[in-house]
Amino acid sequence: MGGGKTVSKQTKRAGRGLGALLVAGLSILIFSTCDLEVFNPGAITDEALNDPSLMKVVAAGVANEFNSLPDNLALDILRLTDQAAGNGSYNGTGRLRRGTLEWDETNGDWAQIHETIWTGLAAWYRMTDLEEYDQTRSKDAARIWLLIGMAHRMFGENYCQVVYSIGSDFAVPEKGTVKPRTAAFDSAIVSLTKAISLGQAAGGSDDVIMAARAGIAQAYVGLNDFASATQWSTQVPTDFVYSALYNMNSNSNVVWQETIGRNEVGLFNTYSYNLANGPDPRVPYDICGTFDVPTDPFNSTVSRTDLCNSENGADGVTAHVRQTKYPDEGSDIPIAKGTEMRLIEAEAAMLANNLTDFTARINDVRSHFGLAAIAAPATVGALEYNNSPTSPFERVLHNAYDASTGNVGDPGVDAWSILDGERHLTMFGEARRLWDLHRWDHPFLNGGVVFWDTEVRRASCFPLPDDECTLNQEIVGSTLLTGVGSATHTCG
Repeated sequence: MGGGKTVSKQTKRAGRGLGALLVAGLSILIFSTCDLEVFNPGAITDEALNDPSLMKVVAAGVANEFNSLPDNLALDILRLTDQAAGNGSYNGTGRLRRGTLEWDETNGDWAQIHETIWTGLAAWYRMTDLEEYDQTRSKDAARIWLLIGMAHRMFGENYCQVVYSIGSDFAVPEKGTVKPRTAAFDSAIVSLTKAISLGQAAGGSDDVIMAARAGIAQAYVGLNDFASATQWSTQVPTDFVYSALYNMNSNSNVVWQETIGRNEVGLFNTYSYNLANGPDPRVPYDICGTFDVPTDPFNSTVSRTDLCNSENGADGVTAHVRQTKYPDEGSDIPIAKGTEMRLIEAEAAMLANNLTDFTARINDVRSHFGLAAIAAPATVGALEYNNSPTSPFERVLHNAYDASTGNVGDPGVDAWSILDGERHLTMFGEARRLWDLHRWDHPFLNGGVVFWDTEVRRASCFPLPDDECTLNQEIVGSTLLTGVGSATHTCG
C-alpha cells in the first residue's frame, strides 16, 4: 500500500466495505459443510458485518484474499529460477525463462500482497471496534495476524525494496517511501508474534501458533540472524505443515493450471529435473515427451511417452515434463513446514562449521520423505554451478550431488552442494527458490542455463512495479533496484 495516490486507489477499492470478503468467506464456509444448500446473500453492506457472530466469516475472507498470493508467486518463481521453465506461448514466459523480469511485470504480486495486508488490518480494526467482541482472546484474530505476517515475509523474500503506508505497529500512518526489504521481515515478526500471543490467549489454535513460530524463523533468516531463527525453528516439529488452501470451485491452483491444465511451464532440462532424478518424492514429475536427439532439438522430433495428453509444451516444440506435486486444481501450497525448519538448523550448523549437526538435520528431512541417509560431507565447500554446458540442451549438472541416493560416502560432495539441493527439492514450487538464489548470491544467477538462451546476469528479486511508481507521488525520483545485481532505474 504505497503512499499518495496508491493509498487512495486501494482505499477506494476496499472502501466498498468488507462485503466482498463476507461473500468469499460464506463461500468457504458453504463448501466446508455437508449442507449442499447454496444461497446468494446479494450485496453485503459494511455495517452488516458489525456482528460478533460474523467474525469467523470475516477471517475466512482474509484467508481467501491471502490464498491468491502463494500460487501466483510460486508460478512466477518457477519460471524465473532453475526450478522450472516456460515452454509455452506467453510473451512473459520466454523472458522469465531467460532470467529477465521487467518492472512492469510485478504489479499483480505487489497488489495481492498489499491487498492481503489491508484486508487483514481492516478485519482486525473491525474486531477492535466491536465492544461486545473480545479480539484479545480470538482464534480468528490470531489467524488474521498469521496471514498478515506471512504476507510480509513473502514481501521481504521476493521484492528488492518495499513501500508501506503504515507503520510497523500498524497504527501510526507513514508516508509511502522506499524502504529496504528488511522492513518487511521486521513487520512479519511483529505480526507473527501478535498471532502467537492472541492464539495462546484464546486457549489453543495450535496450528496457527505453530505456523507463526515457523514464520518468525523464516523472517529471521531474512534478517540473516540464524541464532534467533533456530530459537524459533526448534519449536516446530518436522511433520508440521501449514498450507494455503485451494479448491476446484473458486480459487484453483494456478501452478496446476499452467503445468498440467496447460503445458505452459515444464521441468525439461531444469535443475529440478536433473537433481530429483525421477525417484525423489519431493519433485514428482511425468515425462510427457522426449527429444529423439536431446542435444539437437531443432533437428529432432519429440516422441510421446503416453503419460500425458500431449508430448509438447504449449509452444508445440519443447518436450514437456510436467510437475505432479500439485496434481489437481485443488492442490494446497505449503507456506510453513517443519522440514524447512530442519533445513534452517542445518544451514546454521554449516555456517558454524558443525558438519555433524548439519548432517543430522539433513537426514531428519530425508528420513521424513523416506530417503536414504547421507554421510557427513568432508568440507563445507562452496556454491557452484556449471554455467558452460557443451550444449544448452544437455542436462545441466549443477554439481555432483544426487539427491535420490545422497551420494552416500562420496567425498566430492560438500555441505553447500547438499544444502542447496535439499532446499531446492524440499520447497519445490513453494515460492522460495528466488530468495535462496538472492541471499546466497548463487552462481546460477551469473548466466545459469535452464535451456535455450539466458541473460548474462539473471534477475534475483522483483523490482517495485510501475503501478507504484506511477501512482505513489512520494517515490517519484527515487532510485530503485531493477532486480539485476546492483542495477537501478529512476522512478517517474
